[in-house]
Amino acid sequence: MKKERISENFRKTSETEIYCKVNIDGKGLSKIETPIPFINHMLQQISKHSFIDLDVKCSGDVEIDAHHTIEDLGWCIGEAVNDALLNKAGIYRFSSLSLPMDETLTSCSLDVSGRPWLEWRVILPNEKIGGVDSEVYQEFFRAFAQSAKMTIHIENNYGRNAHHIIESCFKVLAVCLRNSFTVMKKNKDIIPSTKGVI
Repeated sequence: MKKERISENFRKTSETEIYCKVNIDGKGLSKIETPIPFINHMLQQISKHSFIDLDVKCSGDVEIDAHHTIEDLGWCIGEAVNDALLNKAGIYRFSSLSLPMDETLTSCSLDVSGRPWLEWRVILPNEKIGGVDSEVYQEFFRAFAQSAKMTIHIENNYGRNAHHIIESCFKVLAVCLRNSFTVMKKNKDIIPSTKGVI
């Protein structure tokens, strides 16, 4: 039976080709290769602050639009994370916190529920971030929530710099993932649900 919380995933469509590998119990090491420099930086943030080792190699039709690439990255990484979590035995499951980044404060509440949902309450002051339409970054979080089968609520409480706002969204998600995925030693074989399954 698989016990290491490690998973690989490969997704190929007519629009993107993505390989990713995650190690939930890693050290926050990452190797990220995508055609979008800003999303490379954001995926590094997820890895660093969740302590998930993340290896991603991606090509996509960015000459048309970044939408497909960013969305499919969320989908591919989310599937790998869900697979790596096995049956979720022993995890804390829930996490909720607020994270500051300079003038910005962003909150995330997360439930490794098996029920996909994204509640996104983030208003961005700029039309573009890192040369990409700012509204597209929401699609990463939506796809990740769907494929990781998690309930995720993200709200920007306040902020002025769009880069800071989006980066704080990635960072606060990362810390919530770390907290939710932590295994309780005394309850390591107990699935945290009255249903007995997540």
